Amino acid sequence: MPTMNWYCCNGPWASHELRGHCRQTVWARMCIAGCLVFLTTLLIPCLPTNAAAKPTIEFLAAGLPYPGSTDVGSMATRRVLRAFRKKYPQYRIKAFAMPTIQGSSMDTGPLMAIAAGMPPNALYVNFRQSSTYIEHGFLAPMEVLLARVLSKNAALRHVNAQGRWLANPRPVEIAQALKLMRRRVPKTAWPVIYRRGTGREKHVWSMPTSILVTALLYRKDLFRAAGLNPRQPPRTWTQLLQDARKLTIPSRRQYGIAFGGGRDISYSIFPLLASNSSRVIERNSMGRWHSVYDSPQTAQAIYYFCKLAKGRFMRDGHTIHGAAYVGVSGAGNMYWLWSQGHIAMMFGTLSQELIQATNPQIVGIAPVPHPPGGASSGELNATMLGVFAKSTPQQQIGVMRYIWFITGRQAQRLSVQTFVQSGYGQFVNPDLLRRFGYTWLLRQVPAGWATAFDTALANGVPEPYQHNTQNIYSPMSTPINSALEENLGNLPQSRAIPQINRLLKQASQRIDYQLLGAIPLNVIRLRRFIAMMTILVIGAVFLFELWRVWQYFTRADAIFTSRAPWRRFLGGYTLLLPAFLLMILWAYLPLAGGLAMAFSHFELVQHSTWAGVDNFAKVLFDARFWGSFGRTIYFVALTIGLGFWPPILLAILLQEVPTATLKYIFRTVYYLPSVISGVLIMFLWRQLYDPSKYGVLNHLLLMLNLCGAIPATVIKLLALGLWISLIALLMMLPIRIQEMSRPVKAALWVVAGTLVAVTLQPVVIRLIGGGPMAGLDMFKSLIGPFHIAPLGWIQSPDIAMLCVVLPTIWAGSGAGSILYLAALKTVPDELYEAAEMDGARIWHKIFYITLPQLKYLIVIQFIAAVIGTFQGGTDYILALTGGGPNHSTLIIPLEIFFRTFLKLQFGVGTAMAWLLGIILIWFTATQLKMLSKAEFKGGR
Repeated sequence: MPTMNWYCCNGPWASHELRGHCRQTVWARMCIAGCLVFLTTLLIPCLPTNAAAKPTIEFLAAGLPYPGSTDVGSMATRRVLRAFRKKYPQYRIKAFAMPTIQGSSMDTGPLMAIAAGMPPNALYVNFRQSSTYIEHGFLAPMEVLLARVLSKNAALRHVNAQGRWLANPRPVEIAQALKLMRRRVPKTAWPVIYRRGTGREKHVWSMPTSILVTALLYRKDLFRAAGLNPRQPPRTWTQLLQDARKLTIPSRRQYGIAFGGGRDISYSIFPLLASNSSRVIERNSMGRWHSVYDSPQTAQAIYYFCKLAKGRFMRDGHTIHGAAYVGVSGAGNMYWLWSQGHIAMMFGTLSQELIQATNPQIVGIAPVPHPPGGASSGELNATMLGVFAKSTPQQQIGVMRYIWFITGRQAQRLSVQTFVQSGYGQFVNPDLLRRFGYTWLLRQVPAGWATAFDTALANGVPEPYQHNTQNIYSPMSTPINSALEENLGNLPQSRAIPQINRLLKQASQRIDYQLLGAIPLNVIRLRRFIAMMTILVIGAVFLFELWRVWQYFTRADAIFTSRAPWRRFLGGYTLLLPAFLLMILWAYLPLAGGLAMAFSHFELVQHSTWAGVDNFAKVLFDARFWGSFGRTIYFVALTIGLGFWPPILLAILLQEVPTATLKYIFRTVYYLPSVISGVLIMFLWRQLYDPSKYGVLNHLLLMLNLCGAIPATVIKLLALGLWISLIALLMMLPIRIQEMSRPVKAALWVVAGTLVAVTLQPVVIRLIGGGPMAGLDMFKSLIGPFHIAPLGWIQSPDIAMLCVVLPTIWAGSGAGSILYLAALKTVPDELYEAAEMDGARIWHKIFYITLPQLKYLIVIQFIAAVIGTFQGGTDYILALTGGGPNHSTLIIPLEIFFRTFLKLQFGVGTAMAWLLGIILIWFTATQLKMLSKAEFKGGR
């Protein structure tokens, strides 16, 4: 029929009137159809339905697997999630993801997400984090939420229009919820999760999803190759030291045992500390927390670790320095070496459900070896989830249901079922196999695995969870790294223990002061007074420098501008207005907010309180801040001293390249490092700085040991001659070139004097320590072959800062030379030609023509480089050393970052930034003074 109508209206015999009538009919029908569709869309929402669809509630949860993860643990987690979604379809769970810092991913990710306003609703918590999260109000009391979830009264789970609960659970319901929670939590973990918060009442703040314990993992294949019985792993410290030395084979790059290094090295050796009854924080008779880290047990454990790591022993006539691998920072490289078969033993983590998903034919598990008279012990921890306090009420209910479900019996049964079906049943905890009817798998469980887990669970020492212990491993690691650096493992115990006790005493005092805040009231009052005076001085300096800058530019304005009315420059002011507003928005408003933050106890979740001058008082009397300040000066001196002049020299050399082709080639080669990603540069230099003898730089150095006595002597004398020639050149240039300005002369003499001091320092130390003969022995070492040992590079506090600076200079010199190359184009060639006719040499042309022509550019660039170095440098340091070893590369910008985002001391971090800013204001004022005197001209 529709086809017939179309044919009648559009056929060859259809009249003009008939076609017009058909068009009107079509348009009328289309309008009627459109109206019907519109009315239908309006009426459909009003139609009654059988059941109202529940709104979808979305929340973020930590600990979920990545989408591409295919391991059995991820498969089990996904299966549990599907079961939860089936039971509660109204909830949509999204995985929490946040960029993290290597070695501190558990801390940096959640804390920076909370600071950015994107926190996970189901928050991951471990023992050491728990106190920080509780005290800062991140966690909601869970027994109250569980009472709401389990109650038959639906009003307990709903809110009014203002977002407040319609009703609260009765005390009986809360008590019943608390009782149910206690049944699911091991006795050793209950004091960690059930305790006081900011108030007087105790609450459950998190729920363990899995208990974690520490055991000794060892490679059975390496044990067999070394002639050791893999069925008899070391049980005592003595056996552990003996077996580790037997398993150490330097020619194969095989280590007997491995530990993570850096500022968290104390975490790696925590099993040794715990086995020797070492503790960190306890309550005193007054009920206050105080450090007990400086105990004899701790000193003995550290001494034993030093013997493992660096104790010398002989094998086949060769001296081997240590039987342990100690990582640079963190434990990432250690796990890679373990997977490649280069490590024979290491301390690993066992889970409550899947004990260890590894090949039992290759890897064995044993309890942590115990010291004489001690018991096998290790770290006891747990993966826990808590409810973020600032989540919406419906999100809190959803997260509580989620946590209660995944810690319940059904979730355990699904996980065990997944492990068994995937072929991992032999790795499951035998108790769970019995509980869910998989008794036929018990005989397949590797012998000793269950015993190791039960022993570790029974004797485990909880990770420090007391007040402010989130960053406890950093102060704990300082004496350990110092003992390693001082090589105390090769001293007799009677000499080493007193030195370790001295280091522990200092560390214990830092823990009391920095973490626990144990300061007398009268001392606090004195510090507040000094802080007030300092703030007044800072304010006066700030206002004075602003006045100086204003005076510079008003004088320049009087000289270089006319007295024309301001309307003449209205167009220019209009063009500057957007930039001015952006500066106000992105620079000065944050500056004002930071000033307010410096005088408050700033909190991310709770209400911030007025602090007065307390933050400045803490900073002014903080030895760590002043240590960071000194290291910052050293870092700036190294960066400017080694990195400021290479771009100038490189630009001059590139300018003198004879042919255009070579110019382009050399410019490309020197500019390429600045094109490479900074991440690649960091990893490249980190590999170069490998402290073992197989590292690239160490391998090149050790090749000098192959030289005979005569070639080695020649190389030493040539190197010494070049070094003395450099010092002599720096001293003679200011004398030979009379027209050189006084500041430049003074700078060259200061550099020369510094090099002389660096050269004579080891000689003076030898003379003071060993007398004239010791100094003479040093000169005798110039004759004969080399005896170079592998350098620690970024593991050595003495040269770590230099190692951090070198990559920045290597990457930035090429790009930095471009500006000077452009400036050299403005120097007239006639000046060089006239100088050559007068017999000028290269040094005369550089110091009489080139550098004077670039004077203003060099000075302005110098001040900008100093300011930029004070403010920056943290990216390379964070990637290479993390501020270590022993804070030797911890500069102020990095310290501000740690205090602010890792320790949540926003007020203290802001106060540090203001003190640093006062130093930079002087440099900025000087730079602006130079700019006010400069006259800019257009090129011809």
